[in-house]
Amino acid sequence: MNDTFQSIVKDKPDEELLLMVYQFDQWDVAMLHSVEVELKRRNILPANIEERRQQIIKEEDERLSKGTAASIGGQIFGWLGVAGLFGLIIGYNYSFSKVYSIYTRKKYYRYDEDSRDNGRYIFYTSVIVHSLGVCYILYTAFFSKYRI
Repeated sequence: MNDTFQSIVKDKPDEELLLMVYQFDQWDVAMLHSVEVELKRRNILPANIEERRQQIIKEEDERLSKGTAASIGGQIFGWLGVAGLFGLIIGYNYSFSKVYSIYTRKKYYRYDEDSRDNGRYIFYTSVIVHSLGVCYILYTAFFSKYRI
């Protein structure tokens, strides 16, 4: 438990602590834990806190499981940049970036399935274009030096 948070909540009035304990999405997990400990110490911790917490965790899980849709502009910019580093960066970001749950620290993909698929296409197309470019440079450098 964080002693800093504990010293902060110790001086707060009951009403403010009760309000804070229901605002799960607005406070740090360590701060909420300190608030709950203080409310238990004062014998005024509401009984429905765990139910409310599980409901919020379930709502967050549903929202994060879906992911967000990637922007059309970003996808277009990614496709236009497959020959450069932008295609690699944008494709990798859409394909593999993840976010963490605030409450459970579980990992979720940031983008929805369609966006991740498109991001994989952008990323691997960019990898292939870059590989072909390197092969072309090596091929021309080798044969320009050893012309038969």
